[in-house]
Amino acid sequence: MDTKGKAFKIVVVGIVLIIVQSFFQQYTTITEIYSRYVGYLIPVIYAFFIAIFMEPIVTFFEKRLKMNRIVSIGVTIFLLILLIIGFIGIVAPQIGKSLKELYFKLPYMQDKIEFYTKEIIKFLKAKGLIIMGDAELQDSLLSIVKKNTKYIQDVGISAVLNIVWWTVALTKFFIGFFLGILILINKEYFVDFIQKIIKLIFGQERGKNFIVFLEKSRTILLKFVCGRIIVSAAVGFITFIVMLLTSTPYALLTGVMMGLGNMIPYVGSIIAGALAVFLVILAQPTKIIFLFLAIMIAQAVDGWIIGPKIVGESVGMGTFWIIVSILIGGSLFGPIGMFFGVPAFAMIKLIYYNCLRKEEEKVNICQKK
Repeated sequence: MDTKGKAFKIVVVGIVLIIVQSFFQQYTTITEIYSRYVGYLIPVIYAFFIAIFMEPIVTFFEKRLKMNRIVSIGVTIFLLILLIIGFIGIVAPQIGKSLKELYFKLPYMQDKIEFYTKEIIKFLKAKGLIIMGDAELQDSLLSIVKKNTKYIQDVGISAVLNIVWWTVALTKFFIGFFLGILILINKEYFVDFIQKIIKLIFGQERGKNFIVFLEKSRTILLKFVCGRIIVSAAVGFITFIVMLLTSTPYALLTGVMMGLGNMIPYVGSIIAGALAVFLVILAQPTKIIFLFLAIMIAQAVDGWIIGPKIVGESVGMGTFWIIVSILIGGSLFGPIGMFFGVPAFAMIKLIYYNCLRKEEEKVNICQKK
């Protein structure tokens, strides 16, 4: 490797290390800078993601059904609108009804939790399993329950009243959606522009390699996200159907929770399942067996039938690294980081294997000489 190449690598590594160190040492400052300045770029970020996820659908209509670009984009938007209208008209009202019922049942549920807590403490005391005073333990647990119940109520009121935040967020999304449509209309121009910028920054050879990496990363992201959406929708639907047929309470709400939770591998399903168990036990404990049955069937279909065929090895990572990526992504960026942490780590793995392959090629060339 020439001196310029080594110097370039050292500079890049140094910059990355400085950024990482600054992030952890000045987390509050960086967050403030992001919210004040970088936040204005949110619509542009939305635009690129919208264009990436809509592009395969538009390409399908354009190439397979021989539609022109504008018509393909129009059909894609029409299908998305139909999907949103269907959700708002059919699913959203039922979820809203369940949430409203839950909100007004919170005081009743709190009393029920207090009753179960006292019974459990009595049982543990009878078995000699309580080390600290039972009265202190009971007061501590009940205090936690009351605080969290009040927190849930406050969150519900805040979500309804915070109209300004929702308006700003939706405005940014619609601006991003419009920009994404413009990117799709002039797809070739933007792809060519980005490729030229990359080659200008990294040079012709490195630029070509970086473009190949971006294309592979895009494929990984699309396969992961689309696969998770299909699989999660199936998990939620199966959970809903089993609970509906067995008359288990909160069937639709649980189905939606399981579907959304399943978007985050392993961790999301556990959290959603725990919430569902909590709701059913408080509402109708005798139906808990049917909830477990619904979750078991849905997860079995995900793990053994649908998941391997649709998602497959899209990210090419084992269970250990998937969980690590979720934990790190969640600690840095919350729920969004938990979801995108998996494909992000898959991209890091891709970089690792590319670097390893290049080093092996250099060793082989040296051995031949």
